[in-house]
Amino acid sequence: MQKSSKRIKNSKKTKNNLNTSNYSVFYITGGAMYRTDLAYEANESLAKKVMGITLKTHDYSHGEVVELEITDKEAEKAVGKKMGKYITYETKSLKLLSEKSRNEVIDILSKAIRDISGLKRDRVLVVGLGNRNITADALGPKTLDKIKVTGQYFKAYNKEYDEDFNEVSILEPGVLGTTGIETIDTIVGVVEKIKPSLLIIIDALASRKMRRLCAVVQITDAGIEPGSGIGNMQGSLNKESVGIKVIALGIPTVVDTATIVNDTIEMMEEKLSDKTEDVGQIMGILSDLEYNEKHAFIKEILSPMYGESIVTPSYVDEIIDSLSSLLAESINRAVHPGYVNP
Repeated sequence: MQKSSKRIKNSKKTKNNLNTSNYSVFYITGGAMYRTDLAYEANESLAKKVMGITLKTHDYSHGEVVELEITDKEAEKAVGKKMGKYITYETKSLKLLSEKSRNEVIDILSKAIRDISGLKRDRVLVVGLGNRNITADALGPKTLDKIKVTGQYFKAYNKEYDEDFNEVSILEPGVLGTTGIETIDTIVGVVEKIKPSLLIIIDALASRKMRRLCAVVQITDAGIEPGSGIGNMQGSLNKESVGIKVIALGIPTVVDTATIVNDTIEMMEEKLSDKTEDVGQIMGILSDLEYNEKHAFIKEILSPMYGESIVTPSYVDEIIDSLSSLLAESINRAVHPGYVNP
């Protein structure tokens, strides 16, 4: 996600019992245009079906896997996402998974990483994007803390092959605001030096639905555009820019403020429809607007007062360790054939 910000706690409660104390607000400097990092969410927002997109779903007792592939430039332009495969796992809450379900999810994610990367016996560089000092943006760095690193052993024993482990190194490039170096420049420089055959990148993502915060994992071979979900474009990290296969993993930890308001309006409409047939009269013009139109309208109203701001759950401090462990375990199982959780 990569963005400097100011965090403000909100402790008010609305009449509709939406407890806004569950969220923290980050005010963003500059006029960033919001969009989602989730490909299947971007596809959902399209007014009509687009050719060049394939979609498959797989249901589990604990969640759903959506496999979306963008196969041509027209579809890429329509969705606003790079051509490639996007595998997304969604559940109600990644934190509340039972131990059995969590292990099944890790197996699903590790298989998805292997399948989408074509991973065999490779030299792997795992990169954790984000700012360790901002919890909502610390997913990448915290995941690195739990990756099974083996590069030093391959070098110490002059090994080319190990039956149980691939050669894995990690990199935490930090953010421009603290290092003075563009993240992409750091990554490309390290790739050129150590010459891995696979790059795995982890980053916190942005969503357009509150219910998807900390509840979705996206894996893609299309690479990643750091900061794109909150309008902080820094360029692309993909096979074309880096020169090797790039796999990106992420979990949405933020939405923009307009999304909170928009989702609240939709919940109000649902509640009212159970009690009256005059929802349209009560809600006025808002009932006639599509989700994206309402979002743009709300954003236009909020921007002069609050500027650009993104929102993260207040419990993100508690859950980020769990989310990073889930991703690290999935990566470890995917890249190391003989990995056993210690």
